[in-house]
Order: sequence, then C-alpha cells, then structure tokens
Amino acid sequence: MDKEQALEKFSKVYEAGAVLFYEGDPGSKLWVINEGLVRLSKRVSNEDVSLEILGPGEFCGELALVTDGIQPVTATVIADAKLLVVEPRQFETMIRSNGELSMRMLRKLAGRLNEAQFRVSVLQMRNTMGRVMLQLRHEVDALEAGNKATVPEDLDYMLGLDKVELEDIMDRLVAKNLIKLENDGVFSIVDNEEFSRYLGYLELRDKYEYFNKT
Repeated sequence: MDKEQALEKFSKVYEAGAVLFYEGDPGSKLWVINEGLVRLSKRVSNEDVSLEILGPGEFCGELALVTDGIQPVTATVIADAKLLVVEPRQFETMIRSNGELSMRMLRKLAGRLNEAQFRVSVLQMRNTMGRVMLQLRHEVDALEAGNKATVPEDLDYMLGLDKVELEDIMDRLVAKNLIKLENDGVFSIVDNEEFSRYLGYLELRDKYEYFNKT
C-alpha cells in the first residue's frame, strides 16, 4: 500500500460544522488535515475564543494523547475537510520511530500553549479598544517585518466582539491616527511609540477601574 492509498484508506470526510472534539473530552485520536479547515477554540469567561485555524498539513488532538488527559480546546470543521484519523497506538508508534515528527509536534505544542496564554491575557482586559490594540500589535510582531500586517478575518470572534463593535473601534483607531487601514485588509501602525503609549494608558485604566469595583 503506497502513501496515497494509505491516506485514502484512513481518511474521513467531515462537513463544515462538524465538531471533532469538545473541550473537556478525553483524548482519543489525532487528526491530520489533508483538505479543508479546522478551528480550535476555547471557552474563556463565558466566551468562545478562536485560538487557531488549521489548514492542510496541520494536526490537532495530539496534546490530550501526549498527556493522557482531556482536550484543552474544541476543534470544529469550518470548511469541508478530509482528515487522516490516527488511533493512539498508531500515534505512539509514529512518535517513537520518527524523531523529526516528534520535534515538529513539540514545537507546535509550545507555539499553541504560548498563543493560548496570550489570548487569555487579552480577554482578561475589559477595555475593548485595548483588547483590539493588543491583538493588532501581536499580529504585527508575529511577522517581524515592519509595522504592517493583515487584519484577521475572524478578529471579532477571536476577541469576543460583534462585528459592529469591532468596526467602530477600528474607525476610532484610524481617527486617532494610531493605525491606517488599506482596502486589501492590511493595516499599519502609524507610530509605534504613540501606539504603545496609548495602549499602556488603556491597560493602566483597565486595572484601576477593576480595583475600584472590588
């Protein structure tokens, strides 16, 4: 059996909207994406937070298998997908016999944990403009290539905002000359120092407002 035949034999087709596993489920399988898209999300402060969107060549479900624990996130198919389903014994054999695969998974796990921690810290900020600014700066920093980045298509979902509220915040950031928006969905930070100064002010105000309510 060649590689293509093996992929076809062990792959399953999932329609958009199908949930592979819910946060809190026991680890049972590893899913490798051959076609389609899968969103990983987590429940934070009664809000569903989008952590990552996975495409072909990426995988999910491995953390619960590695730790023999529960799934830390929910995985939902958002575009019709063909997924290779790997059972626990197959997964263990793969890890033991392929050092390159093991390192790739470790790097991916570390990246996901860091991203999850960042998303939680963003959502702990009650000031919605500050929340948006934190995420925009994160998008720019991730590229390490100047002060431009693309606005994530699901930014409203990521930050627990509705589209109207997000559009209003983006318009206010433009009006304050903190960012510029281009027609192709790209934004740029006008002045990094001024952007950081205003974000710092919002973070301090957010903390003091919380203290005053406790």
